[in-house]
Amino acid sequence: MRLYAIGILLTLTISQTMAQQKYTLKQCIDYSLKNHLSNQVYQNNIEIANQQGREALAGYLPQVAGTATFDYNIKRQTTIIPAGAFSPTETRLQFGQPFLTNPVIQADQVIFDQSLLYGIQANKPNKEISELSLKQNQETLIYNTTAAYIEATIYAERIRILATNENKYKDLLAIKKLQLDKGVATEVDYNRILVTYKNIVAEKTLAETNRELALNKLKDAMGMTLQETITINDSLNYDRLIPTSDISQFDVTQLYAYKINVQKIHLQEIDVKRKRAAFMPTLNGYARYGAQSYSAHFSTAFDRWFDYSTIGLRLNVPIFSGFRRDSQLKQSQLNLANAKQNFIINNNTLQLQAQNANTQLKKSYNDVANNKENLALAQEVFDITNLQYQKGAGTLTDLLNAEYSLKEAQNNYITSMLNLLSSTLNNEKANGTLIPFASKL
Repeated sequence: MRLYAIGILLTLTISQTMAQQKYTLKQCIDYSLKNHLSNQVYQNNIEIANQQGREALAGYLPQVAGTATFDYNIKRQTTIIPAGAFSPTETRLQFGQPFLTNPVIQADQVIFDQSLLYGIQANKPNKEISELSLKQNQETLIYNTTAAYIEATIYAERIRILATNENKYKDLLAIKKLQLDKGVATEVDYNRILVTYKNIVAEKTLAETNRELALNKLKDAMGMTLQETITINDSLNYDRLIPTSDISQFDVTQLYAYKINVQKIHLQEIDVKRKRAAFMPTLNGYARYGAQSYSAHFSTAFDRWFDYSTIGLRLNVPIFSGFRRDSQLKQSQLNLANAKQNFIINNNTLQLQAQNANTQLKKSYNDVANNKENLALAQEVFDITNLQYQKGAGTLTDLLNAEYSLKEAQNNYITSMLNLLSSTLNNEKANGTLIPFASKL
């Protein structure tokens, strides 16, 4: 019993430790890359591509099949020999026996089929696409996890600022209450401070709710169930999140979207060759071994066997298919032309996204710098005004105006910081550097 109790205590201690663990952004990303269910989907796609390669190769390997038939000729076919050949009158004959058994085993081997050869070549770009798609999914997981983590920490920062403001006005409200009771303050002044205090409390409650929603979004991005509990660091090392990449470093060929499109074009080019190869002859070899048993009665249907064997070649020369092969070839050629045009369009779009992301990142830098300077100025004005008000040298209106300016500066700073982090994330995504970005966190 004592060991059992110790075991339960140890289990509870471990569970509490895991629940209290604060996840860093790096840990959240690592968890996502390891546990999100989409990883298994893309791993399965890689295995599907491998099996498709085996399937294509199987077309050029020997195919062996066995068949067996048992026929009961209820009414055998009649053959008529015209009169004059062997007899002055026509002769009617029925060949064969009522019961016929025929087991056969046959091996077929493709000797030449250009279409199958192109199908084998398609395996390489097909596997490449599935592997690149796995990497692209990892980028998506990193992006979604980082975006949700940033959102949660920004709300935590907003809550911290609102909590500080709440404590300030709570103290000011207590002072004003004492002044009201002593008759040295009006009820209007007290109510004005009370309204501001309640507004701050309401904003804080809303921010706390939004943070919970952001944490749920983070759990979903990581592949956690919503029933699990997660605790994250309330602050980020922003300097490590903000790189110095520039649009001049952008190389579209390094993007997974670009690489996947290249392989898709290659795959479509192979498909055109396969459709064209359908006009070419094919040559197959075969070997057949079988046996036959004939009998006039079912009781002796399997008594006498006569075996036989055959080897041969089969040449198939396509001549006319009702325009089916020609139509398939033209469709494949048009699909290739569309793929090449879409490739150009997509590359232009990727270039535009990278340029816009870089431009937005530079703007976000400036916004954060300006709002940070403005926040410091607003805080200084509020502190001076608050001190003057406490000494009776300032009015409540001046204090509330300074508080409103400070709150607006705080909101602008937090918003600009969120925009900067989001712009940084979008810039990394547009440049195709999310995976190395995550590894440096």
